[in-house]
Amino acid sequence: MTNMNVIGIEKHLFSFFLMFTLYNVYTEAISLQRQILQDILEHRDYDKRIPPGIDLGDIYEEQPTNVSVQLFITEMYDVNVNEMDFSITCYLRQRWVDHRLNFSHPNITLELTQDEISSIWTPDTFFPESKKGDLHTITKPNTLMHIYHNGTVLYSLRLHLQLSCSMDFHLYPLDNQRCKIHLESYGLTAKKLLYSWIDGTPVHVLNENLPLYDINGRPPTSVSLCHTSLFNGGTGFSCLEMVIELKRSIGYYMTEIFIPDILIVVLSWVSFWLHPLAVPGRVSLGAVTVLTMSSLGSASRRNAPRVSYVKAVDVWSLFQILFVFAALVEFSVVNVLARIKVSDARASQIAQERASKHRESQGNVQDPDKDENRRPYLERAKKIDKISRIAFPAVYLFFNFLFWVTVPNL
Repeated sequence: MTNMNVIGIEKHLFSFFLMFTLYNVYTEAISLQRQILQDILEHRDYDKRIPPGIDLGDIYEEQPTNVSVQLFITEMYDVNVNEMDFSITCYLRQRWVDHRLNFSHPNITLELTQDEISSIWTPDTFFPESKKGDLHTITKPNTLMHIYHNGTVLYSLRLHLQLSCSMDFHLYPLDNQRCKIHLESYGLTAKKLLYSWIDGTPVHVLNENLPLYDINGRPPTSVSLCHTSLFNGGTGFSCLEMVIELKRSIGYYMTEIFIPDILIVVLSWVSFWLHPLAVPGRVSLGAVTVLTMSSLGSASRRNAPRVSYVKAVDVWSLFQILFVFAALVEFSVVNVLARIKVSDARASQIAQERASKHRESQGNVQDPDKDENRRPYLERAKKIDKISRIAFPAVYLFFNFLFWVTVPNL
């Protein structure tokens, strides 16, 4: 029993000693980091107003500060076609070398607090296409800065941006939008600050699927000079560019616009199988299809972008109404022909001509009072209906072939 108590006491003493040692090591590390940072900011005459490449001690050694950029877009949402903008939540990571911040402890990385970050020089990066922008501040400002022993600085921000995009809706809703986004310095020209994308994948979109769009998860990027014409001698701002392609998903528009329109047009062809004199049925069918097509067109235009030029959906809706209206006009022509009547004498003559033409017996001459003999153009009207049963679907299929083959490839 005594031995067990001794062993228990030894375990507690060992645990206490280990915790005390770790605490001292951690405290010493924190103290050393604070000492290093205090030495950099107070004893080296560090000036956060001057970029690292300029503060080299000799004007002839001045060179632009190179800033490498990486952008992680964690969320993209609220694509507004009427305002021509969209919103993103992203991590903007920038890396550069500041020779004034190097120190002689390779195993230590300085992790700065929010107050300490404000004492270090940072690039004045901004997004020219940004309408609104906010730094996430829940629960504290979402900023990070690490300083390594060789003076390399890693600076990360979590941002919410509302970005404008010049959209072209000529092919709507079969369109693809290419939104160019630029990053550049607001006040430092290319002589003092140069941007570059990091190697590998500089821009990455995490959620590649939106309700109405598909997105390329790795947008193409480029580096160039911006606004060179604003300065004498062609000096401009270093500029990074990425292109986010929004490919519109067609599924929603198939169920809301295209398939209902096709079904209404096919429904209008039912009148071709009705008798030319079936006025109530054919008029009702034609009126219902025309009115339904008009209401569907109004609904599709209500949700479409409001622009002054003609869109692909406008051409589609126009042709759908034309096909339905053409079916109604065909009925009008057929009905007018079918309703033309002749005198009894002329009806008797027509009956005899028909009997002779079909080589029927003399006793099979049709009664001149019969309605069909008094309507000499009824057969022609029926023939027009038979032709329309083939012509209308053939022309409609040809239009659909042209539309679905040419428009998406424009």
